[in-house]
Amino acid sequence: MTFRARPAAKRPSRAGWNADERRTALINGGFIVAIVTAIIILIGYAGWSYYSDHFGQAASVDGQSISMDALRTRTAIEEFRTKYTESRIHDLLAQGRVSQADASQQLAYLDQRLQSIDTIALERLIDATLQAKLAADAGITITDADIDAQLTTEATLDEERHVWMIEVAPSVDPNTGRVGDVQKADAKAKADKALADIQAGQKWEDVAKTVSTATSAAQAGDLGWLPKKSGYDAKFMDAVFAAPQGTPTAVIQGDDGTYRIGRVTEIAPQKVDDAFQSKIQDAGVSLADYRDAVRADVVQTKLNDKVVADLSQPSKQRHVLQIFLPDAQVSPDSVKIRQIVFAPNHETVGARSVPANDPAWAKAEADAMATYQELQLDPSKFDVLARTKSDDKATRDQGGKLPYADPTTVMPNQVADAIFAKGLRDFQILPPIKTDLGWYIVQFMHPYGDGDQAWLNDVKTRADAGIDFAQLARDNGEGPEAKDGGDVGWVVQGQLGDIKESAIFGTPIGQTSDVVSVTNEGVYLYKVVEEATRTPDATQIKAFQDSGFTNWYAIKKAAATITRDYTGVAPAA
Repeated sequence: MTFRARPAAKRPSRAGWNADERRTALINGGFIVAIVTAIIILIGYAGWSYYSDHFGQAASVDGQSISMDALRTRTAIEEFRTKYTESRIHDLLAQGRVSQADASQQLAYLDQRLQSIDTIALERLIDATLQAKLAADAGITITDADIDAQLTTEATLDEERHVWMIEVAPSVDPNTGRVGDVQKADAKAKADKALADIQAGQKWEDVAKTVSTATSAAQAGDLGWLPKKSGYDAKFMDAVFAAPQGTPTAVIQGDDGTYRIGRVTEIAPQKVDDAFQSKIQDAGVSLADYRDAVRADVVQTKLNDKVVADLSQPSKQRHVLQIFLPDAQVSPDSVKIRQIVFAPNHETVGARSVPANDPAWAKAEADAMATYQELQLDPSKFDVLARTKSDDKATRDQGGKLPYADPTTVMPNQVADAIFAKGLRDFQILPPIKTDLGWYIVQFMHPYGDGDQAWLNDVKTRADAGIDFAQLARDNGEGPEAKDGGDVGWVVQGQLGDIKESAIFGTPIGQTSDVVSVTNEGVYLYKVVEEATRTPDATQIKAFQDSGFTNWYAIKKAAATITRDYTGVAPAA
């Protein structure tokens, strides 16, 4: 048998077929790679997003990071607190312990707060972080008992009383423009008689409406429901909360020199919300997180107490005179004036109904002419004469000073024509002007010009040249101290805030400071009279209690390195 080799079969060529397959394979492979890459990117983004949302930085304080998770938690806490306060207001409204108008105002404020609750929460976290460090540096410690006590305070609605008040404020001495011993004794006698009349059986409402000098007199002195810490004079509120229901208090002289009598017609006792902690949890907030927030509140309270205690020690103080001009919205053609008004029968209200031939008009004219002549001899008397003689109750206590006036300002036409006339000089006293409200003596002080800061710079130049600063304060100052020649008494550091105190304590004794501009207040010029080491008085300590910590902390916060990385809505949990 003969074997032949089998011829090798020639395989078909795969050149064209292989190219297509290769192309398809590459496309499919690229597509798969793209899908895998996209998935990896999505997973990476999701991971980054989760990390950013939870562990990303919302802010930092001196290098210490505040996470987004911390912000989310604190936002929930602040939202709970705001809504819990809303529920309390609704309860008080239902009980008749707050008026509909007051409740609406408070609820509107809380609603606005909710609109920016995340930014509020962020700032609270920043403060908590910085204050924790400041407290540690000061050796302040917080215990669980401190936190428990604060939680109880939050859950407690303090005792409130329905309070009524008769107030007798001393009048001003017509010769000095100040409250003197005679005026104080007269006010005390009126208050004593009012109390005696009530105790003798006269109705409270009748006595209050005829004797009280407070704005609440028309409502028989009804102040509504008040907690003990209500903002009213502390001595008065102490007496009111010690008084039996239905029994008037003794006559109480307040720190402001005013005499007051109080009574209580209803009492709502202190009440603790036993379900408070359950409500916290129902809002989705853990008690542990809430206790952390409360800890921060306690830290701030203890820091506040320490700052007030430190400020209340004897320290360097300065006796200061001040000229203050408040912020004003003015037009370029505005002018500043002051006035003394002489009305028929000493009443601008109803002057239009007094016949022109009534002797009261002649008397008003004669008084105006006599006062004008007196001012021609001594213009420096304008302030005291305005305070003691003017029949315009709206400006009398300000020495006749008015806000800037422009051609649109409502005033008698005759006065407007006079003060906007061409060619008036600064401080020019105009002859008496007859209007249908009375006779006006007007002093043209100055046009608005380059503004109040420029004007006070000019006043400083005059003071530095030797013109009496007290007289400049009476003529130009618009604060309550103007009547006393700008004397605000002794100033201690921590009382007025860093901007003002830097000017006061940076000025040599006997000299005037540079003009100081304070946002949302106005401009100030100071003269430093003397310096001494003194123990703070009751007024200064009250200022420390009201704003000492705020002023101190503002300096500390400004010195810290703070970043705020969060700029949007905090992501939901």
